[in-house]
Amino acid sequence: MPRFTYSKNSRINSKAAFKAVFDYKLFARNDLITVYIAPNNLEKPRFAVSVSGKIRPAVVRNRLKRLAREAFRLNQYELPAGFDYIIIYSQWLSKREKSDIKKVTLEQVRQGFTTLVRQIHKRYEKRQSQQ
Repeated sequence: MPRFTYSKNSRINSKAAFKAVFDYKLFARNDLITVYIAPNNLEKPRFAVSVSGKIRPAVVRNRLKRLAREAFRLNQYELPAGFDYIIIYSQWLSKREKSDIKKVTLEQVRQGFTTLVRQIHKRYEKRQSQQ
């Protein structure tokens, strides 16, 4: 049985790695999150999350980041290895009431993340077959 950890080598932490994922331009979004992916030539998935500073207060931003990290941690062994994943929370959250943002659950983030990853990988396969 795999250990569900989120270690330092599972994180995207360099500016160059972030830029590489965004430059690959393969993403999908729903009303809560946008997920970007790019191949990373490693044997395991890596992950990062970004939340706009417009979402106030910091407690709420940190909660959203924790939810995203937990969604990745629980699903990392189901994800295709060799890809970098970045979650960005949607802009509409900054326009919502703080009480609405607090209603975001782990299950919503987890389900949205896995659904979007499946969609993106279908597009990735299609892109690879066309090349």
